[in-house]
Formats: sequence, structure tokens, C-alpha cells
Amino acid sequence: MMQIQKLIFAFALPLFLAACVAAPKYTWGNYDRSLYNYYKDTSNSASHVAELEKIIQTAEQTKGRVPPGIHAEYGYFLLRSAKGAEAVTQFENEKRLWPESTLLMNIMIKSAQATPVKPVASKE
Repeated sequence: MMQIQKLIFAFALPLFLAACVAAPKYTWGNYDRSLYNYYKDTSNSASHVAELEKIIQTAEQTKGRVPPGIHAEYGYFLLRSAKGAEAVTQFENEKRLWPESTLLMNIMIKSAQATPVKPVASKE
């Protein structure tokens, strides 16, 4: 009986360790530098938004996983730009990829749906 336990342990330990090592990898790009620069000068959010878009595109092109919070942050910037429908899409993506964010993303989705859309100026 003791040998069976040793044999099971001998096979289970490497499998357990391999599962621990195979953590998902994310491509953060220049997120930390971009966020730092945005906090230094919040009047210029365009470069930070571009970095968020780049992180999402890179993950999609490489079949990687978008890091946690990126879709939500991008959606927040879209919401601030009165692009509610696009923001909802990003919040839904965050919720799908990171189910633990469901409660917050549902609140953000309600907020985005309640945000009035800016009228387009007519060209007459």
C-alpha cells in the first residue's frame, strides 16, 4: 500500500507543479509607462487610449489573453467620449474574459446605456 502512495505522489507532484507554472501570460505593452504619463498630464488621454487599443489588438492578433482591466479601462475612456455603445462592448468583453468583474461591469453597462449620445452637428 505504501508503494502505491509513493507512486501516486511521484506522478501527481510533477503534474501539480506543471499546472502551477503554466499560468496565463499577458502582453501589457507599455501600459505602465502610458498610465504614468496619463496621470502626470490627464489632459492628454489620447496616447493612453492608443496604448490600450494596441494592447487589445496585440492580444487578439497573437491569440493571447487581454490583461485584466484593459477592456474596462478602454470602455471607460469610450464612455467619457460619449461612445456608449462601444463602451458597452468593451465592458461585455471584460465581463466575458474576467467573470469576477461581472458586478462592476454590469454597473458600468447600465451607466453607459444611460449616457445620452451627443447629437451630430448638421452640415447645412
